[in-house]
Amino acid sequence: MSLTVTLPSELETKIQQATARFGGNVESYVINAVELALKKPSLDELLAPIRRQFAKTGMTEQELTALVKEERRAIWREKHGEE
Repeated sequence: MSLTVTLPSELETKIQQATARFGGNVESYVINAVELALKKPSLDELLAPIRRQFAKTGMTEQELTALVKEERRAIWREKHGEE
């Protein structure tokens, strides 16, 4: 596939600088960058296992929020020497 993309001049400069640092040519650098970007999982994909585990607990979002707030308070008290 052939694709022509017009880049902002600031991005063009950054790509040229990065290509110079890492070697190779601009085309290879951009192809590699696009491949890396496409391999990254989405936020939903990253959070899916956590959401499944949370659902298994039966805890409500309100209960989780209260638990997190209490744990943050406990950490603050511990850090500042309060009981």
